[in-house]
Amino acid sequence: MRYLKIYSLFFKQYLKGLMEYRVDFIIGMVGFLFTQGTGLLFLYVIFQNIPNLDGFSIHEILLMYGLSLIPKGIDHLFFDNIWLLPRYVRQGGMDRYLLRPINALYVFLIERFQPDAFGEIILGTFLVITTLSNLQLQIGLVQILVILLTLFLGIIIYTSLKLATASTSFWLKNSYPLIQVTYNLSDFMKYPITIFPKVMQIILTFIIPFALVSFYPTMYLLGRIHIIEMLSHIILITAGMISLGLFVWHKGLKHYESAGS
Repeated sequence: MRYLKIYSLFFKQYLKGLMEYRVDFIIGMVGFLFTQGTGLLFLYVIFQNIPNLDGFSIHEILLMYGLSLIPKGIDHLFFDNIWLLPRYVRQGGMDRYLLRPINALYVFLIERFQPDAFGEIILGTFLVITTLSNLQLQIGLVQILVILLTLFLGIIIYTSLKLATASTSFWLKNSYPLIQVTYNLSDFMKYPITIFPKVMQIILTFIIPFALVSFYPTMYLLGRIHIIEMLSHIILITAGMISLGLFVWHKGLKHYESAGS
């Protein structure tokens, strides 16, 4: 209850700031919609010249696109402060988190709220709803619950990978390029991983497992993979990602040296 109360206080401050800078919020959200819209335009151009992509129709790929955007957008909305960790480490800004009488990771994660991420979430939700309708798939309560679960696990995968790569800044001092390279691999999840070389498929499934966020849930909805096989992969690898992120974070804190004068 204490943590929830603290978060509610932070959230109220976010809303106050949002009311003060409404134009910034609108511009940011429109900007994300425009960026993602260019990706959709690229897909449209591709499918004007080919009937399918490795056996996947445009609606099936748009379903992957939407499923990849929703957890990415929610991670961006609530946990975007992770991107600033390298700067805090270099400038000694981590001191204020360590001095507070509360879990340092918790207060660090909730300190920043990015409302422009609603652009990704809205577009992703729209794509999922429309493509499911166009594909005329049989979607019942079980499928809805499974998709909600995989979206939740997808958020954890995005956040855990960001935390693990950002926490290397405790040693590297500037891990931003590593975060950027890792996070940008999520762009591959707008397409089926079967179009990539085998080694890339392994990386995107087991090492940097963005394929578990969109490709495998889509394969489940299309009836091409069994629910047990999909969920066992996602749950086990997500648990591994959480463990990795927390391990690197806690190890890194022990190496934190603050900043000199």
